[in-house]
Amino acid sequence: MEIVKMESGKPPKKALGDVSRILDEGGVVCLPCNGTYRLFADVTNEDAVMRLFQSKRRVHKAPCLVFIDSISRLHKVTDTVDPVARALAQKLWPAPLTILFSASNDLPRRVVRELTKANGKLGVRIPQNPLSHRVVESFGGPVLVSSANRGRKSGETSPAQVRQNFLGRIDFFLDAGDLNRVPSSTVIDVENNAIDVIRVGAVSEEQIEEIAASTAN
Repeated sequence: MEIVKMESGKPPKKALGDVSRILDEGGVVCLPCNGTYRLFADVTNEDAVMRLFQSKRRVHKAPCLVFIDSISRLHKVTDTVDPVARALAQKLWPAPLTILFSASNDLPRRVVRELTKANGKLGVRIPQNPLSHRVVESFGGPVLVSSANRGRKSGETSPAQVRQNFLGRIDFFLDAGDLNRVPSSTVIDVENNAIDVIRVGAVSEEQIEEIAASTAN
């Protein structure tokens, strides 16, 4: 595992290119993102996804998250976008709002089976974190993201714990020191213009309802 220190809140210039190359080659990287360390892998690469799961001894039916860099990339991860879901994404992203979508038929079947065990869908959003957004934009495709912990154990805010858990299991770690957690994203499911709030988080239900109402009108 290559470990690179992040100084003064900024990664070395070379690091972004290295991360993009590693993802393109099917590798797994660990980056600071919204107050925790997270593992990133190419969601369209079955081997990369399985490596990520194996590295963290993933809990059965744990939720999954996919980052995209723009709404125009939604077609890479889903075949169907509800009009209300699209309106919410257009108005709120990159605010921390995770929207559940049915997985695209173009994704590898084994990947879809693994990623949709929790609720039959993928959680998708554009990352608000500038570094994560730059990484996904530079990579040029959807990226699977998962907290850098093992099983149900914590430790995803500590670089020492990340090194202990993932040494030899991932390819690259951008060490930004100990992190402070921030509020989780709000998670919603939208079907037939109806919104189901799965988890209340940083984006309020009032914001969501206001945009949904304006779309209906």
